[in-house]
Amino acid sequence: MDLYPFKSGGGGMEPVAMPYHNVRIIYGSEVYYRQVTRMESIPPFQAVDVGAIAAGATNANPTELVNLRMFNSEFGQFRWYPEDHMQVTMYLPQADGKFRLKSLVVPVDEMVKERDPDLHFTEIFVWQDATPWVTCLNHTDYNLARSRIVAQGYRFRVTDEDLPPDVIQGILDWQIPCVTIQCTGFAGSGKKS
Repeated sequence: MDLYPFKSGGGGMEPVAMPYHNVRIIYGSEVYYRQVTRMESIPPFQAVDVGAIAAGATNANPTELVNLRMFNSEFGQFRWYPEDHMQVTMYLPQADGKFRLKSLVVPVDEMVKERDPDLHFTEIFVWQDATPWVTCLNHTDYNLARSRIVAQGYRFRVTDEDLPPDVIQGILDWQIPCVTIQCTGFAGSGKKS
C-alpha cells in the first residue's frame, strides 16, 4: 500500500486511503481501527471568511472552521491556504496547536502557495465534528475587508465499529497494512526537557 499522509505523486494531492483500506485514526488519546467504505473528492472551496481585520491586528476570537465538520464515522483530509494577506495559526482541536514546536505554533501565510505549491505542509485530518479553529493576523499596513481560508481534499466514510481484534493485532504486528491518520495537533512528548 503506497498511500500515506502528505503525499503528492505527479503533483497535486492524493487521497490517504482508498475504499477497503484499513486506517488507524488517532484523535487525542483515543485510537480507532476502521476500514474505509467510501470516499469522495472535495474541490477547493471557501472554508471560512473570518471577516474584516484591521492593519496589524488579529481577529478578536478564535474562529471555528465549521465547514470542515464531518459526519459520524467520517474523517476529512484537507490541504488549505489563506486567500488573503494574513498569517493563520491553527488549533486542532481548539486547544492543541497544529504545526507546533516546543515554544511556537507556526503560522501559515498566503505565501505558502509559492513555497509549497502542493500544500504538503498544510495537510490536516479532521475526525467527525472535531473541527480546527484559527486565529488570523493581518500582517499588512492596511485593513482587510475579508480574511478567507480556502480548503480542498477528500472525505472518507469508515466502518462504525473498530475492526475485529485479530485484524487489529495483525496491524500491530505489521502483518496487515494500515494507514495512520493523526487527527489532532501534537502537544509534545510529555517528557521533561
